Amino acid sequence: MNFKIRRAAKEDCKDISRMIMDLAIYEKMPDQVKISHEELERDGFCQNPLFECLVAEVPEEHKSNEGNGIGTALLSKVAEIGKKKQCVRLQLSVLNWNTPSRDFYAAKGAQDLTVTEGWHAIRFDGQNLDNLANEAPKD
Repeated sequence: MNFKIRRAAKEDCKDISRMIMDLAIYEKMPDQVKISHEELERDGFCQNPLFECLVAEVPEEHKSNEGNGIGTALLSKVAEIGKKKQCVRLQLSVLNWNTPSRDFYAAKGAQDLTVTEGWHAIRFDGQNLDNLANEAPKD
């Protein structure tokens, strides 16, 4: 299959937003999506962007792109960019039931830190994040 990996452009944000929702639906968490394409445009394509994004341009639409090398190409490009920026690791979050993704990353040499080091992902959001921020010492 022919495809091209490139940096995302502002014009890609609607498609990126749709793919974020598609992933959230796959992960059974569509209610967790809190970002719009307008916010992606604002935060990713400004003077000091908060994130970088890559896209895979595929000439035609497919129901499944598994096994076509796109995931490997994207992951490898992220690693290449990170190495150029002096990053020393690439850290990902994967749901415990998502065996295909866990197997994919393991086949590439990733360690499952929950197994090897006992790490758990911790998150503050919503009211709990607000409460924590309100506890900060005042200047």
